[in-house]
Parts: sequence; structure tokens; C-alpha cells
Amino acid sequence: MEIQNGVPARCEPGTAPGAELDIEARIEALGRQRPEVFQTVWAEAAFCVTILASMLMAEYFVSGFNIILPFMATALDIPDQARTWPASVFSLVTGAFLLPLGRLADILGARLVFVMGLAWHFIWSLAAGFSQNYVTLIVCRALQGLGPAAYLPSGIMLLGRTYRPGPRKNLVFSLYGSFSPLGFFLGIFAGGASGQSLTWRWYFWIGAILLFLATVLAYMAVPTNHSDARNSNIKMDWWGASVVVPGLLLVVFALTDSSHTSDGWATPYVGITMAAGVICLGVAVYIEGWVAEHPLLPFDLFKVRHMKPLSVSLLLSYGVFGIYLFYTSL
Repeated sequence: MEIQNGVPARCEPGTAPGAELDIEARIEALGRQRPEVFQTVWAEAAFCVTILASMLMAEYFVSGFNIILPFMATALDIPDQARTWPASVFSLVTGAFLLPLGRLADILGARLVFVMGLAWHFIWSLAAGFSQNYVTLIVCRALQGLGPAAYLPSGIMLLGRTYRPGPRKNLVFSLYGSFSPLGFFLGIFAGGASGQSLTWRWYFWIGAILLFLATVLAYMAVPTNHSDARNSNIKMDWWGASVVVPGLLLVVFALTDSSHTSDGWATPYVGITMAAGVICLGVAVYIEGWVAEHPLLPFDLFKVRHMKPLSVSLLLSYGVFGIYLFYTSL
């Protein structure tokens, strides 16, 4: 078998009994090669560190916050009925804006959205550490959530476009997934150390320092190439975004606030916000399925085998997981 540049040369069908095996060997070898966009192994390592750090920091600000919440509640005099909001608003905003900001990465380029998402997260993490009251803290936490909503989908996009299918891509995606629990436990450690030995503010400032380093490294290490150019053929689904985001926010607001009001679900604004949220989500289903030219959530996705039960199970598991995180910290 002929070898070219360390890669088995492609064999034309029918030229030899092992032609198909040669093609498979070539595909396997291509999947192990370093992408051409990286001139050195150090350039590839810097790129991977940046992407992995983004997952690390997203989980850092989910887990550790519940550890320092009791310290903040005392320092900022947070009422019992308001403690759920600084804990949950970060994940709420991230989840609500994932689809629109993921589409923005398609339009403007994944590199731009990824770097800007990290920078945005850094700014509001730094600001959160200077909060003087719980209202300011809630606002900073909400604005923080826009950062992961931008850099998580664009980071996946960068990985998918940079690596060919094969062992090298599998390894990088496996590392990306492994940094989720690492970030989770790093957040717990930083939150505990800040609350016990320093001040709760250092939890945010430590995260801000790490995000600043990740932002600088991302600006230098994430390559600009033709595959990440602006795509003028893809349009933002403004109608879908205008109902998906408020629908999610209103439903979660009603579910969360109903447990703290004196009359529960009988409180007028709780019922109104829940009804408005359900209506928005119902309209979103109609728009995404039958109106939008470029839907944020194509219904074809759910035609994949087992996708529907998987989505339901993930919804239930993550919902219960968030409840455990919050109430175990009180």
C-alpha cells in the first residue's frame, strides 16, 4: 500500500482486493492528524485549553454559588423569599438565551461570539463581587448568564468545525465533557474556601480572574478560518426568539415565586405570569414548526431515534438536580 506524508494513499475501487480497507485506514489516519489550522502542537493545546476552560467556568458559577449563599444571605441581608433568585437566575438566563445566541454564532461567526461571551462573563463576574445589596447581586447574576449562553454553543461549534470525525475529535469532546464535573467541584472548593477563609466576594473575583485569562487566551488561540466566516444564508428567527425567551422566563418566574407568596398560586400575578408564559411557549411551538424559515429549534431534531424520551428524561433529571443543589445549601 502506497504511503504519502504518513497517510495511506487512497485506492480506487476495484484496483486491489483490500481497496476498501485502504480507504478505511486513510480515514482513520486523517482522524488522528492535527488539524491543518494549527501550525504547532502548542497552538492546538492553547485552543483546547480555551474551550475546556469555558466549560469549567460555566459549571464553576453554578455549583459554588450555593456554597456561599448562606454567607451572602447574612452579609447582604437577603430575605428568605428572595434567596432562590440569585441562585437560579444565572441558569435561567443561560438556558433561555442559548438558542438565540447559538444562532448568532451561526450568523456572525463562532469565534467572535465565543470570545465576546467570555469577556461579557468576566465583566459581570467582577461586578458581582462588588455588590452592595441583593438586588444588585441578582442583576449581576442574570447578566452573567448571557456569557455561557454565548460561549457554550459557539465553543461546541468551534470544536465541531475544527476537528474531523475520528479518534482525535472523540478525545477532545471527551475532555470537554470531563471538564464539566471538574468545574463543578472547583466551584464548590472556591466557594467553601472563600466563605470560610476570605469573603464571599472572592468567589466571584477568583472566577473573574480565570475568565480574564481564558478571554485573553481565546483571543490569541482560537483561529480565524474560512469555515467560521459570516453565513449570510442563515437568518435570525426573531419571531421565535421573541416568544421562546419570555415564555421560559415567565414560566420559571411563576413556578419559583409561587412558593414564596402568602397566597401561593392564588396570588394574581403568579397566575397571570404563568398563563402568559404558557401562551408564549405555545406560540413558539407554532412558529418553530410552521412559520419560521430558519427555526431556532427545527422539529427534525426530534425525529432522531430516542431523542424525545431523552429530552424528557434530561428535563426531569436537571430539574431535580437544581432543586437538590439549592435546598442542601440552606
